[in-house]
Amino acid sequence: MTRTHITRTLRLLRPAIFAVGLLVALGGSALAAHPQPDGPEGPRYPQGGSQHAQDIRSMKIAFFSDALQLSPEQSQKFWPVYNEYWSAKREIGRKRRDLFQIIRDGKAGEQQFGELLSVMDAERKVTADYIVKFKQILPANKAAKVFVADEDFKNFLIRRATGGGPKK
Repeated sequence: MTRTHITRTLRLLRPAIFAVGLLVALGGSALAAHPQPDGPEGPRYPQGGSQHAQDIRSMKIAFFSDALQLSPEQSQKFWPVYNEYWSAKREIGRKRRDLFQIIRDGKAGEQQFGELLSVMDAERKVTADYIVKFKQILPANKAAKVFVADEDFKNFLIRRATGGGPKK
């Protein structure tokens, strides 16, 4: 690879790197939080966080409310379960990032293949467990939309961060 090619590639990836960094920074901000029954809570959405974190939290509540069309009763039951789901996903994501750093550093061996499979199994198990939990509080069509709304919201944030507009 030539230096020009690398520079051009980095320039093209800069918005995506920024968006991922933004998501990671928001996910790791302020570990102490107070629960809020009407929306995302916990470390990812602290009450006292920065204005930017508060804005993201508000956008996510609005985004999910629109996507899932939650009644007040469903919302009250949904958000605590959703927050548990995200907490589990964050922990697995941390393990994945740690493992990938070992691989990037060139310190990977046979053990890392097993660890990678373990992380993938954990991701699958969390998804399977929360499908059951979401179906206990929401109709199946809304429960399935939780996972789609997660992906759509992530893409929404990336588009906003990269100047792609507020498409849903």
